Amino acid sequence: MEATTILPILKKKLAFLSGKDRRSGLILTIPLCSDQTSMEELSATLDYLLSIPEKCKARGFTVIVDGRRSQWNIVKTVVLMLQNVIPAEVSLVCVVKPDEFWDKKVTHFCFWKEKDRLGFEVILVSANKLTRYIEPCQLTDDFGGTLDYDHSDWLGKRLVFEKFTKESTSLLDELSIINETDKSSALDKDPADCNLLPSFDPETVLQSHELLSELQQRRFNGSEGGVG
Repeated sequence: MEATTILPILKKKLAFLSGKDRRSGLILTIPLCSDQTSMEELSATLDYLLSIPEKCKARGFTVIVDGRRSQWNIVKTVVLMLQNVIPAEVSLVCVVKPDEFWDKKVTHFCFWKEKDRLGFEVILVSANKLTRYIEPCQLTDDFGGTLDYDHSDWLGKRLVFEKFTKESTSLLDELSIINETDKSSALDKDPADCNLLPSFDPETVLQSHELLSELQQRRFNGSEGGVG
């Protein structure tokens, strides 16, 4: 799946990847907003995000479901959705509760009832207690952390990366065809044809170089910003 296919949905920031947990697994944050969250759009967002870190899935995900501005029934629906989307990869789900807590009997009963079927642990926690499970430097400022995450910036870099990857694949395919043609017609080939090789869009090349330089600088500085 490419970001351009669901770009309007991704811009809504229904979910995002940022930082790592104490097992070096990725942190997936779902910031719920009252009844405005479309489950269909959230599902599409999760499908896209989970197609990115293929090599990191073995370490699992810690999921933060921010329910401070939502209702309990919506939070529960999202937690159950995770079972269908990434059951094997979820190691822990932290549901951030609002100050005015939902009915404790209902939430306690529902989570314990679903624990075995879900296949992962679910905990209810206040925002200032998240550091018991995740380092502050891996939490965004929404949870009192220090991790710098800019969703618009991340999305822009994903678009550049995907465009470059797509053009690179296309270029390699064209070069492969040209190479095969060269082998079969080396003696009959007009030297002028050598100038007809495929090329990149110059702007894409420049953006890709800038992105690579920034990623290399972040790695050199030990930064663990947004996950690309």
